[in-house]
Amino acid sequence: MNQPNQIPPDDLTELPLFPLNLVLFPGMRLPLHIFEERYKAMIGDCIDRETPFGVVLIKEGPEVGGPAEPFRIGTSARVTQVQRLEEGRMNLLALGERRFDLVEIVQEEPHMVGRIAYKEEAVGELDSQVLSDVGQEYGVFLQHIATLAGAWNAPVEVPENPLNLSFEAVSTLTGSIELPQGMRQDLLEVETASERLSQLLPLLKRANELISEQVDKNNPYRGPRLN
Repeated sequence: MNQPNQIPPDDLTELPLFPLNLVLFPGMRLPLHIFEERYKAMIGDCIDRETPFGVVLIKEGPEVGGPAEPFRIGTSARVTQVQRLEEGRMNLLALGERRFDLVEIVQEEPHMVGRIAYKEEAVGELDSQVLSDVGQEYGVFLQHIATLAGAWNAPVEVPENPLNLSFEAVSTLTGSIELPQGMRQDLLEVETASERLSQLLPLLKRANELISEQVDKNNPYRGPRLN
């Protein structure tokens, strides 16, 4: 992978990489079971040094065992919870932090290390109607999820900041419904919050149509309760 000339070397950071068959977004929670020796060492070092690692979607190759070719855009993650198991295995929870550009792979064994450039997030040219519509559809989606979980009257909170809304909505949506990994990667690679919101709107509308049918099926009567 060649290094783009437009990124100054001083802006690059080396980051251990975890190629996976999933797409991680900023703010998204990621549960992992660590069992391979190379990732026991890599994650153990990140925990000890309190440093992040990068998650990249696999373009070609296996998730376990041999080398994998990753997509160029990924997200850094930081371990927030750890459960240590026998033989050095771990169950952990990580949180997505920042998107990055994978400029160059500098190490492949025992685990991948990349030279990356963190991306500067931008809102872009915002359409106020799209922002309002996404906020409304996302609020409905959250209420549907709460209803299916039995918390039919749980309050929902929708971020007002367009950047936060774009990442939270895409994380919740992709964590709740089936979307092809290629579509998830496309949403990750979108350069501005405004463009991401525009792409999310039809997905949220369709998701609400589908989940509403499930809510009605599970709860044929959703009127006011008497007790």
